[in-house]
Amino acid sequence: REIMKKRNLILLIVVVIITALTCCLTACAKNNDELTKEKEKFYSSWMSAVKDDTPINKVAILGSHDSGTYKMESIIKNMTSTQGLSIGRQLAYGTRYFDIRVYKEGSDLKIFHGPDTSGPNFSDIADDILKFIKANTSEFLILDFQHFGNNSQLAVLEMLESKGLLNYAVKNTTDKKDIDFIDSLTVKDVRGKIIIVWGSNEANDSANNFLFRRNNDKCTMENTSLDSLYLEDENKKVSDKFIAQALPKYMEHIINKNKGLFVLQGQLTSPSGAGDLKALEDSHNTNMSKFIREIKSNVKYLKHINIIMRDFIGSDLEKTNCVLNLNIEKNIIKDNEINNYKKMIK
Repeated sequence: REIMKKRNLILLIVVVIITALTCCLTACAKNNDELTKEKEKFYSSWMSAVKDDTPINKVAILGSHDSGTYKMESIIKNMTSTQGLSIGRQLAYGTRYFDIRVYKEGSDLKIFHGPDTSGPNFSDIADDILKFIKANTSEFLILDFQHFGNNSQLAVLEMLESKGLLNYAVKNTTDKKDIDFIDSLTVKDVRGKIIIVWGSNEANDSANNFLFRRNNDKCTMENTSLDSLYLEDENKKVSDKFIAQALPKYMEHIINKNKGLFVLQGQLTSPSGAGDLKALEDSHNTNMSKFIREIKSNVKYLKHINIIMRDFIGSDLEKTNCVLNLNIEKNIIKDNEINNYKKMIK
């Protein structure tokens, strides 16, 4: 009995020590990666540090993949959610590009990600965007309406208008083609505004001069204002092969087109279509952030890199910082802002 008591006591002590160490490590990790009020203030207005005359397609911008999937209802949740934070919180982490997919469900507009999925109301997302752009006039946002479900295009336009978001929309009132117009814009031209990119020919006509056509996944269309090359089989590769084999192909496309806005798709796709997307991103996150940091060593990549799209914005601060650091390397940060900018993205 005495031996058993001693064993139980030792076991209890070991459990207590392990628990304490785990709590300590968790707390340290949290403290090292915490979105403090100071950092949130910086991330909410980081574009204020960018030089006014910088072309918008030369700014390194953090993008959010399947942005509205933070609150999904589906048979298996971890197969459909690629974000854990609301749009409002993603904005607070410095995100300025959003991949938005809307379908019509009766009289409601919902976010979707594949069949049999239902996400938050698009109305809530529109509210988050409006609140942010009103409060942060140094920033600009890119809303990329990639896909529409159940012919939701016109209803989405009506929602944008009813919410007042079209008052902030960039409009092409010139004689230039949209791609040339977008290519000519500087940061100063679009501060406090929203660029609306449209993944459909429906409603994308001369009457709606605030809609800018995006390319298809394989980028086979001409004169599109935004390219976001996506080759599904490439994104299904494991992290190191995706970075070594797929990303050079994506960057080559960006360099060769050299006009309009560009999205580098930095997220992985589940090979089976039935995987845990958070676990998949966790297996890739560090590698992808390292790749982004190292873009500074490739002159062509650095010159042409624009929007970098990621899963699970806010899972760590490096996901934001590695992108924002590229703007220092691009030499587009104002001289009087550079020290604070460097301090905030350490």
